Amino acid sequence: MRDKLVIGLDFGTDSARGILVNPRTSEVLAKSVAYFKRWAQGLYCNPALDQYRQHPLDYMEAIDEIFAELFQGDGATFVKDVIAIGTNSTGSTPVAVDEQSRPLALSEDFQDNPNAMFILWKDHTAIKEADEINDLAKKWPVDYTRYSGGIYSSEWFWAKILHINRKDTKVRDKAFTWLEQSDWIPTYLTNLQKPAAIKRNRCAAGHKAMWNADHGGLPSSEFFCSLDPSFYHLVNRFYTDTYTSDQTFGTISSYFVDKYGFRFDTIITVGAIDAHHGAVGAGIQPHTLVKVLGTSTCDMFVLPEGANPPMVEGICGQVEGSILPGMVGYEAGQSAFGDIFNWFKNTLIKPTVAILDDLTALQRARLNDDLLNYLSTAAATLPVTIDDLIFTDYHNGRRTPDVDFTEKASAYGFNLATEPAQIFKALVEGAAFGSRAIMERFTQHGVSIQRILATGGIASKSSYVVQVLADVMGMDIDIVDSDQTGALGSAVFAAVGAGLFADIGSAQRQISARVIRTFTPRPDYMETYGQLYQKYQALTRIKL
Repeated sequence: MRDKLVIGLDFGTDSARGILVNPRTSEVLAKSVAYFKRWAQGLYCNPALDQYRQHPLDYMEAIDEIFAELFQGDGATFVKDVIAIGTNSTGSTPVAVDEQSRPLALSEDFQDNPNAMFILWKDHTAIKEADEINDLAKKWPVDYTRYSGGIYSSEWFWAKILHINRKDTKVRDKAFTWLEQSDWIPTYLTNLQKPAAIKRNRCAAGHKAMWNADHGGLPSSEFFCSLDPSFYHLVNRFYTDTYTSDQTFGTISSYFVDKYGFRFDTIITVGAIDAHHGAVGAGIQPHTLVKVLGTSTCDMFVLPEGANPPMVEGICGQVEGSILPGMVGYEAGQSAFGDIFNWFKNTLIKPTVAILDDLTALQRARLNDDLLNYLSTAAATLPVTIDDLIFTDYHNGRRTPDVDFTEKASAYGFNLATEPAQIFKALVEGAAFGSRAIMERFTQHGVSIQRILATGGIASKSSYVVQVLADVMGMDIDIVDSDQTGALGSAVFAAVGAGLFADIGSAQRQISARVIRTFTPRPDYMETYGQLYQKYQALTRIKL
């Protein structure tokens, strides 16, 4: 008898990843990465306005590319053995849809309208609207932001909807309802055309849309209509119930059955936020802080629901059943991490390439690929002193602690002897100081962090960054052996949803990544970093 297989799909900012997994042996049989073509060209985005939009065709084409690659050649026979597919995506990344659950950008009238596309998690065009939501929430009899860290963010669902409602009346009037990307992906895979039947995922609903069982689900219709009249036609088209990712969303659509040969009864499980599945794929357990280190960071933590979990102010929320069913999931993070290093790299490369316009493609590629490695090697040789250059990490605003996307990055300690490696060192240390601030916010509220796991592209590629992180945070940091923990987490949920395991813990023990390296804090650095951290904190409090 052939083994039953599952697929995990992970939709990030730049690309989608897919893995084909044998849950019985934990073997990854095939991998695929598909880059978003329109996004790579910078279409529909305006960084000067903090506008970041993605066309649904990027996701649809990526799914086709992934399935084609997973089942190419000898792997073609595996498709009939796939019994379940789990998915995750960025969040909060909402989109306006019509009565058939189709994003408006898929219609001819809206195909080039950025407001009709997915509003990416890093889009900060709704700062004003988020402020209005916070103001009203503090006056309302029920503070709906209580489980969202006490502050609602411009990165999240309702602020973005309100912004588009006001900015684009054509989208406002045509939108039947709005979906998170993490709900639309399974909707597309199953071809579910009734918005009311969509099973909204607990992760996005709780952390991004203020859903919580304690106040009856979403904020009340009266709250939204008091916020703005543009919600009148929408309030009865959202949802009351939410679902965890171990539950079945539906079965795969006939399009994928006909094109790739999937079984018609292949299960699609409920979606979730990408970092949450990444935490599961990395092996999250109670009292373990999982840090997903990528363009931004997402910090996740879980505690059993019955353990009287403390309330933590200024984070991205705490929700029963998010991340792991039966646990209260906490989320925090930095709105820029790897993006900061890429910004500095591009700042150095762009004028060089412009002046040396006769560089070959190979030389340009080498500059792009090797510059950060060169800077890391140079920075690692520099001493750490109390007089070092200090950077804050607010290049894309501050997510946590205490969201404020009007914050700008700042630095102190430049002089005419400052060199690129010193700047890069300070940028890495500033990012690490931001991570320490998040950890301290948790511990200040009675959360006991006993272990740190790191995953994501930076965790697997940059020993220098992770070592600085360990030195600054003062704890061991374990690195896992998978560069696809998001997709691996989705495979865990697919396997449980298909009944191959009794619970998530059993599936994690079999499928999740394993620790392959531990970075230990260097005692000679910790005291000095403690003093530099105090300077970082002072710099974050300076208001111009």
